[in-house]
Amino acid sequence: MSNPESDSISSLHKRWIFTNINPTSQKFSFIIAIASLITNITVINFVITTHNLVEFIISSPIIVSIFSATLLFDYLSLKGTPLNRFSKVLHVAAFASILWTLTVILSYVSGFIIYTNHAAINSVLQGMFMAIGLRIGIFTSVFGASLKRAIPISFIQPLIIFIIISFLYFNHIFFTNLSVYLFGATILTTGVLWAIIIDRLGRPSFASAFKILQAFLKAWTENKYEEMERIAEEKANSRVVKTLLVKLRSQKNVTIVLPELHPGPFNPIGGSNLPFDIFKFYSKSAMVMHSISDHSLNIPSHKEVKKYLDSLNQSTFLESGDRCTIPITQSINDCNCSGLALGKNVILFLSKSPSGMEDIPQEVKLHLERHSQDLGFEQTLIIDSHNSMGEKIENQDINNFIYLGEKCLEKIKDSEQFPFKIGYSNSFQIDQIKNEMKKSSDLGNGQFGLLTISIKDNEYGLCWCDSNNMKNGIREKIMSTLKQEGHNIIEICTSDTHSTSGKRNTKGYYTLGDTTNETKIIDIFRQLIKLSQKSINESTYEIYKSESKVMVMGNDQFDDYSKALEKSFKVTKIFLGITFVIYIAMLLIT
Repeated sequence: MSNPESDSISSLHKRWIFTNINPTSQKFSFIIAIASLITNITVINFVITTHNLVEFIISSPIIVSIFSATLLFDYLSLKGTPLNRFSKVLHVAAFASILWTLTVILSYVSGFIIYTNHAAINSVLQGMFMAIGLRIGIFTSVFGASLKRAIPISFIQPLIIFIIISFLYFNHIFFTNLSVYLFGATILTTGVLWAIIIDRLGRPSFASAFKILQAFLKAWTENKYEEMERIAEEKANSRVVKTLLVKLRSQKNVTIVLPELHPGPFNPIGGSNLPFDIFKFYSKSAMVMHSISDHSLNIPSHKEVKKYLDSLNQSTFLESGDRCTIPITQSINDCNCSGLALGKNVILFLSKSPSGMEDIPQEVKLHLERHSQDLGFEQTLIIDSHNSMGEKIENQDINNFIYLGEKCLEKIKDSEQFPFKIGYSNSFQIDQIKNEMKKSSDLGNGQFGLLTISIKDNEYGLCWCDSNNMKNGIREKIMSTLKQEGHNIIEICTSDTHSTSGKRNTKGYYTLGDTTNETKIIDIFRQLIKLSQKSINESTYEIYKSESKVMVMGNDQFDDYSKALEKSFKVTKIFLGITFVIYIAMLLIT
C-alpha cells in the first residue's frame, strides 16, 4: 500500500539531516573562520613562500584584523535581505575560509603529484575563486540577495584578503597564468547558473524555491513564522473538520478531545502546538488525543488555530449518562486495541508498540466506524496512541488493526455498563514536576496527565503526555512497572505535538524518553496515579461534537515541496559533480 502523503513527508524528513550542517553558535563560527585563515597564512608563510617566523608574526594580525573588519562590511552590505544576521555572516565566513584553506593545501600538494612548477600565487587565487563561488550560492539562497547584489558583495572580502596576501607574500603580483582566471570564471559561472536554476525548480507550483527556504529558516532559527505561514496559507484549502469531546464531570472535571486534525507542520508554524492550545482552552484539564489523521490535516497558521479554538465554543451536545463498560484489550503480535463504551459511544485506543509505526491510515478508521455503527454505537472515537516509533504501517498490520478493532467493538457491545467514578491529575498540580519538566526537549508544554476510572471497585488508568511519540519500549516498561504495583493501565497516549520539532538530531525532534530518563517518567505517572486517586468521585459523561471550517495544508502542498526538494538535490548533485571536475582540473593544470 502506498500513501502519497506519507511518501512526501518521508522524503522531506530524510533531508532534515542536512540542516545539521551548520555551526552551533556564532562564536564557534568565528573561531573556525579565524583558525582556518591562520592555517592558510601558516601554509603560505612557511610552506609555499618559505618566509620566517617574524614575518608570520607581523602579517597574521594584519590579515586577521582586516578579515574581521570585512565581516562587518558583509553584514552592512547585505542589509535588507530577508535573512541578514551577523551570526549567519559568521557561518558563511567559516565555510568559505575552510574551503579557501583546503584549496591552498590541495593545490600545493597537487604540484608534487604531477611534478608541475606552477606559480606559488596560483593556489591562493584558486582558493579565492572557490570562496567567492560559495559566497554567491549562500548569499542568494539563504540570505535572499539578488544575483546583481550577491555577486559584487561576494567578491569584496576574498579580493581584499587576496590583495593583502599578495602584497605581503608575493611582491604585489596580481597577474599569473591566464588559465587560473579562466578556471575561476568557469567556477563562478557554474555557481551563478546553479542559483538561477535551483530557484526556479518549484515552478509553476511556487515562484521561488529560495523564498520558501528563507521563510523556513526564519521560522526555524528565529521563531518568525509569519512568512512561512503566509506561504502555507496560500496553498491551503478549506475543510470542515470534526472534533469529538467526552466531558467527564466529577469532583475534578476532565475533557477527552479528539480533533480531526494533525499537529504540525513544525515548530512554530500553524498547529504545531495545537494539543497544548486545546489543553489551555479547556483550562488545563484535558487529554488531547491523536486522531486517525496525517500531515495533510495540518493547520497552516496561528490565525486558523484561533478560528478552530473559537469554533469549539459552538459544540453540539449529543448525549449524557452515568455508565460505562469495563475496559478490555485485544492484541495480535505488536498490534494492540483497547476500548470501552460510555452509553452508545465507544472509545478505541490503537497502538503498535514496541515495534512502532507512522500514522494509522484512514481505511482503518472508516472500516471500524462502519462496523461500530452496524453494532448500534452512535459516536466512535478511534485514537492513535502514537506511543512508539516505526516505519510506514504494512498491509498485514492494517488487517490486524481492523480485526482487533472489530473484535473489541463486539466484546464491548456485549459488555454490561456500570456506574463509574473518575479521578484526574496532571503535572501542573505538582510544582516540582511542573518546574522540572518545563525545559525538557522531548516534552511539550502540556506535560503529563492521568485519568483514573473506577468501576466496581477496580481502577483503570489512562496515561497521557504532550510529546511527539515515545521512545520504543518505554510504553511496556511503564505498564509493566505500574502493573507490578497493582495499577491497571488502559493505554499510554501521546498528543504527537510538533512544538518540540526543529531539534539538531537526525529525526528533527526528540521522542519522549530520548532525553527524559524512563525512571523519571514512571515516577511521574506513579505520583499522578496517587494524586488522581485522591479526587475519585462519582462521575457522569457528556458527549459533544464540533464541526469547524478551517484551512488545512492538504496533500498537494507537501507533494510540491517534496518534488522541488528532490529536484534540487538531483540538480545540485550534477552541479557539484561538474564543479568537482573543474576544481580538480584547476588544481592540476594551473
